[in-house]
Amino acid sequence: MRPKRVAVVTSGYLPVPNVLGGAVEALDMVMVRENEKTPRFDFTVFSAWADGVDEASRGFRHTTFDFVRAPWFVRAADRCVYALAKYVLHKKKLMSYRYIVQRLWYIRHVAARLAKRDFDAVMIENHATLFMTMRKHGNMDKYAGKVYYHLHNEVTNDFGCKAEIARVRKVLGVSRYIVGTLDAFLKKTNGEGLKPEQRSVWRNCVDITRFNPNDAAVQDGGKTFRDKLGIPQDATVFLFSGRLTPEKGAEELLEAFVKADIDNAYLVIAGAFFFNSNIVSPFERKLHELAKQAGDRIKFTGFVDYTDMPSVYAMADVCCLPSIWDDPAPLAVIESLASGKALITTRSGGIPEYADDRAAVILERDGKLTDNLAAAMRDFATDPEKRAAYGAHGRELAEKLGTAAYLNQLDELMGE
Repeated sequence: MRPKRVAVVTSGYLPVPNVLGGAVEALDMVMVRENEKTPRFDFTVFSAWADGVDEASRGFRHTTFDFVRAPWFVRAADRCVYALAKYVLHKKKLMSYRYIVQRLWYIRHVAARLAKRDFDAVMIENHATLFMTMRKHGNMDKYAGKVYYHLHNEVTNDFGCKAEIARVRKVLGVSRYIVGTLDAFLKKTNGEGLKPEQRSVWRNCVDITRFNPNDAAVQDGGKTFRDKLGIPQDATVFLFSGRLTPEKGAEELLEAFVKADIDNAYLVIAGAFFFNSNIVSPFERKLHELAKQAGDRIKFTGFVDYTDMPSVYAMADVCCLPSIWDDPAPLAVIESLASGKALITTRSGGIPEYADDRAAVILERDGKLTDNLAAAMRDFATDPEKRAAYGAHGRELAEKLGTAAYLNQLDELMGE
């Protein structure tokens, strides 16, 4: 029996392979790499082109990368749109305006390529706009009963594609929470939600062999990161990992760290506003100003290449991910668990579906969040045994969220 031929329609701005970062893009690479080990599928990954992807995409036997390169005038148009949004219209969600023209160019070309070829299944990655590929050239009818929606975030706009979204064979949501949000959205806009057979959960994963607290090389890398940042090896290190946007709770965490005032403790902020780019947001500048209250005990790494992230986690004693929005299923939570680190997080979205109260202190998102963060940080700083117990249980949870389990889930869901 031949492997199922699956087209994967990625975002159209961050490329796959994930040379510019991106959580969804990292998951796509986990999927195709695991498929090389135990081939279940023949993937065709449609992706925007960027420097570095040609080399990074070589050597795959069961995945073809089909890149769409944006010409100079498309890139120039996007720069103009972004400048207009930033300097004239003063839009808050600036990244929504960064790749508008490029993505329209991408959608047009992917739609044409889907029409000319035949696949057993088409997987739409997250963005509702990508369903425009199904609206063109009769693709929705051509692939009727074969379209899967890999949903990572809440849908708030269907961009004229609600009929196509409602016709998917399955929603592969990263959590029950996120599947429920799409169901509610469709009920509101269509009057009818998802059918029971359309609801499914494809749980996120990480490579638990790389995020391994027992790997000596990873632990040595953690010590090296401490040295680079000027952090003593005997200090207590709290780690925030993620994009520096308000909804991730970095501001509340910095305020809590200052308030906690723990002796010989450091807070490391690993991440940037928009992945591996030179874009620095006003919010990121605000965090740097706030950090001055702690002297040199708050360290910013900027963007960290994903290959270095296991060592970044190894540097930490406690991971802090205090999302103040309904985070669907952040990879940073799974990475923290896999790294055997105690976790402080919030009751947000799908997070409690991944981390329980034996692996994490799960705080409510209320007016006491900053105070409660500070208290949890002080508690973990003074109780190494508690840190170790939480970390050990987190690693047990992560054992079920490895890359092999990830591909097995997809195989089962597409076989139903």
